[in-house]
Amino acid sequence: MAIPDRFTPRQAAAQPAMTSRRSWRSWSFVKAQLARLPTRRDQAFVPLKIMFGSAVIGAALVILWLEAFWRHYL
Repeated sequence: MAIPDRFTPRQAAAQPAMTSRRSWRSWSFVKAQLARLPTRRDQAFVPLKIMFGSAVIGAALVILWLEAFWRHYL
């Protein structure tokens, strides 16, 4: 069976609708991907979270070291 070179009027009328659906799906995909990107506010708080977390971990390590020193060496 050969593929026709021309569309019937019904097929030609349906063609733009299919194209617009495909483009709408692609735009929906792009919008979904953009929504997953971090905002400026999220990016602004990352260094603060890192500094606070490292300060807490550092203080915990110092306290643990002092406890071990006092219990075993004094």
